[in-house]
Amino acid sequence: MQGSNSLHSIRKFSPDTLLGQRHFYIVCGDRHWQYHAIDPSGIEEFSCGALVDANSRLGRKSGDPQSTDPEGLIRQPYLQDPRSGGYLAIEVTDGKLTFTWRDEHGVELHRTVKE
Repeated sequence: MQGSNSLHSIRKFSPDTLLGQRHFYIVCGDRHWQYHAIDPSGIEEFSCGALVDANSRLGRKSGDPQSTDPEGLIRQPYLQDPRSGGYLAIEVTDGKLTFTWRDEHGVELHRTVKE
């Protein structure tokens, strides 16, 4: 299966694990692009992307026949475009979890808040 380190393979875990818990999120760092993906089961994955522009590339959109999700089952609230290096900052404050993607110069690209 393609994407063995992605949301596709994580679904193989038993429902008795943390995956069924509220406020469980997967954060991955081994990708070349920044994204937020939501599996049909509700599992959410956040990718920090590449640190520098030279290592970044655009990810494939859900539904693309060449992607790891050719059926288009995974929602993508955020998929970085244009490509750039950067990072994902995660902050916990007052019952909120904030995911903020920034480029390699610290400019905010996208923000998602979970309560």
